[in-house]
Amino acid sequence: MVDSLGYRMKFGVIAPSTNTSVQPEFDSMRPVGVTNHFSRITIPDDPVHSDADFDQLIANIRLTMMDAIDSVMSCSPGHLVMGMSAETFWDGKQGSIDLQRRVEERAGVKVTMGSDACQAALSQYPKVKRLAVVTPYMPVGDNQVRRFFADCG
Repeated sequence: MVDSLGYRMKFGVIAPSTNTSVQPEFDSMRPVGVTNHFSRITIPDDPVHSDADFDQLIANIRLTMMDAIDSVMSCSPGHLVMGMSAETFWDGKQGSIDLQRRVEERAGVKVTMGSDACQAALSQYPKVKRLAVVTPYMPVGDNQVRRFFADCG
């Protein structure tokens, strides 16, 4: 059945339940004929003040991420977007590849992740060998981002 509002594309988007930016940003960028359908990765609103807190945040995301995917896929979107970034950089480039494979297998559609966007941007500048990255993460998260970009060359 054709979707009357999302006749060009229905995006499924997953984001942590504590994130208050991704959904409004996606909605403000939505072109006519495209709809965004959100599912929240239910996590506690715990403070993040240390590497241990950040590790716990990632663990909490991993616990319920697949449930969020199952929920949003019930509206049959044509594509899935991970509206978060830290998890997509975890365990380097291979970790990103493995995550993408697991998510796509679960969802049954292609997924776009923050790490994909970074790789696509870097591919447009093949001579770039150094870059600076600013994150909102704790040092343990920054180390994961650093590892990811090092793995990408």
